[in-house]
Amino acid sequence: MAVNCPKCGDSGWIVIIKDKREQAVRCDCSQKKTAQAQADQANIPTRFIGCSLKGFITREDTPSLIKAKKTVKHFCDDYPAVDKGLLFHGPVGVGKTRLLCTIATELWLRHPQLSLYYIDWNDLVRIMRSGEDSQSRDFQQINQTLNRLTECDLLIFDELGASKSSAWVQDNIYFVLNRRYNQQKITIGASNFFDQSGDGQETLSERLGERLRSRLHEMTRSVELFGIDYRRQYC
Repeated sequence: MAVNCPKCGDSGWIVIIKDKREQAVRCDCSQKKTAQAQADQANIPTRFIGCSLKGFITREDTPSLIKAKKTVKHFCDDYPAVDKGLLFHGPVGVGKTRLLCTIATELWLRHPQLSLYYIDWNDLVRIMRSGEDSQSRDFQQINQTLNRLTECDLLIFDELGASKSSAWVQDNIYFVLNRRYNQQKITIGASNFFDQSGDGQETLSERLGERLRSRLHEMTRSVELFGIDYRRQYC
């Protein structure tokens, strides 16, 4: 049988010498396995598992990213004594998803038992649409999803407004956010849309609807990001 970790032989323990005595300690691979298991359960995208605040690149000519990084640090340092989540607005490629997943990593280091869940707007809309047709509604999947989103300690809601949604879908998403608001649970999110748009692009309110945007106003603090598209610059 192949051994994945040469240090501990997949036992999870290694022996070190401390004060001239042998002592068994946890191998680094155990932490990696725990992090992977947490990420899988929380639906964190594989590309962003283990993202750290230290690894978030900023430059002197990107002051909004520097400010966003500081905001994330303060949020993680203060959690759970926070009254609102964060909502990142910015164009594609500036690091919004990375910051969301960085918060997950940083909070798990401080609160290993924290339950959180990541959902992409398009994935949620697709799941919710399965309930629009009364002939083929998959209530089991819908209910499971709604329970995950409403009950987790921290909800990570990415790509808000990425696609248009029907009144049925908006009602279900509003149910999730309103339930979390009433239970005082924290939600963080990200969107490519801003509240004000001067170039003809739709605003976030136009994409989500006024009711959803209003609830998010009460639940989150907006953080705007501007900068280069990291995908084009470094990929």
